[in-house]
Amino acid sequence: MQTWDQIINTALLGTDKRTLAANELPAELAAAVELIQKSTTDKEDQFLQIAALAFNYRQCGMLPLQKEGVTISKAAIEEKPYCSPWALQTVNDILESESNSLLQFWLQLCAAKNQVVTPELVPALLTIGTQQKKLQNLVVACCGKRGDWLSKFNPEWNFSTATTQEELWETGSAEQRKAVLEQLRKDDPAKARTWLQQTWAQEDAGTKVEWLMLMDINIGEDDIEFLESLAKEKSKKVKDVALWLLKQIPESPIVHQYQQVLQKTVTIGKKGLQIKLPAGLDENLFKTTGLDKLSNSKDFTDEEFIIFQMMQAVPPAFWETRLNSEPDIIIRSMQKDPIGKKLMPALVQAVVAFKDQQWATAFMQNSQVFYIDIIPLLPVKEQEFYSIKFMDQFSENIIEHAIKREDTWSLDLTRAIFIKTAKSVYQYNRSFYSRYIHCIPIGIVTELEKCAPAEDYLKNTWYNTSEYITTLINLKKQTIQSFND
Repeated sequence: MQTWDQIINTALLGTDKRTLAANELPAELAAAVELIQKSTTDKEDQFLQIAALAFNYRQCGMLPLQKEGVTISKAAIEEKPYCSPWALQTVNDILESESNSLLQFWLQLCAAKNQVVTPELVPALLTIGTQQKKLQNLVVACCGKRGDWLSKFNPEWNFSTATTQEELWETGSAEQRKAVLEQLRKDDPAKARTWLQQTWAQEDAGTKVEWLMLMDINIGEDDIEFLESLAKEKSKKVKDVALWLLKQIPESPIVHQYQQVLQKTVTIGKKGLQIKLPAGLDENLFKTTGLDKLSNSKDFTDEEFIIFQMMQAVPPAFWETRLNSEPDIIIRSMQKDPIGKKLMPALVQAVVAFKDQQWATAFMQNSQVFYIDIIPLLPVKEQEFYSIKFMDQFSENIIEHAIKREDTWSLDLTRAIFIKTAKSVYQYNRSFYSRYIHCIPIGIVTELEKCAPAEDYLKNTWYNTSEYITTLINLKKQTIQSFND
């Protein structure tokens, strides 16, 4: 519509420099424009009235695009039953609360019951799926045949079409490809590695680093050959990540090299633990495995720093064989030795890298220092026991680990977390409780008053927050009940 372009140009230039000419307007508006021009001589007023007139003419005068031969098929009949009216009312309440965590919880129960939502909810869920990528698979499952059909009319909803992992890997967005690779590393690590190798040459350095970081999932001996081939990469970041991954595989040649050196480095004599590097270390050990020769800390000599780096990349079980002892005894012995005490953090990092649960428990029971990174390796009950025990000293770190869990916290841990978060109302606001409501047990609702801070100026804020938490918990409870009835 050329008229509308002229109106925009006039608005941009101003009525002092340009006015709308009669021949720039549709003939059907001539009479109305003449009345406007007679009713006022003010240029701005005339322009605004004519623009309003043209806008309404444009809105009611447009015809839909006509295309011959286009047919629209009906949506397939639903094979799954619809949710109960109570469940549907609950999800509507959740949508109003704007809690994506609660929505995910509801969708998970809906999918587990093999049910779908009624048609009127499908557009709203598909729209949310475009914004919340992690909910897309659940949205697809809960929207059923109607969702598959409706998605064909909106490109933004095309995630709901039945697309295979291979198709997404080949043609999907960077985020979709990343999600596919991550899931495949969990389900079929070998297949994920094969797909990665097939497209490796086409990727830029930044993407290669992202892909490699995902190989940390289920990393194993079969990945060694591919990772070693990356020594020829141009990007230093890519080579560094590949080395980091190789140092997490017990069968890796790098790990074996380190073990051979440490076998000669650590001895036990009458004076206890003795550590000294053998003379004439192979220079290739530094060139090919990424070891630094010089210490980056005043607390370590160069020799101690070299040993520290190797200890990080050796499975803790190696020390049981080398020292012919149990984890508990080794930890207690190292704490008594000045050098051994300095090397303890390296051993902790090895426990985390190789996900050794036995050594993680031994550290918690015998170490004089609390190592927060070990917490996720412990059985759930032990995680919670030590989290509560050290909450005062390491509250932020412990909460950070707790929110990474997908299961429900115990009442005791939740109470300990809430007592801390209630005192930091800006850091842990309503959004925090909304995001992690899936972890919060229903039973905490009767404990909220006990979590209130002692400071008067914080009590009122916690009272308001408690009301919000109660609303979320009630919705969570309602969700569970609506799918169990």
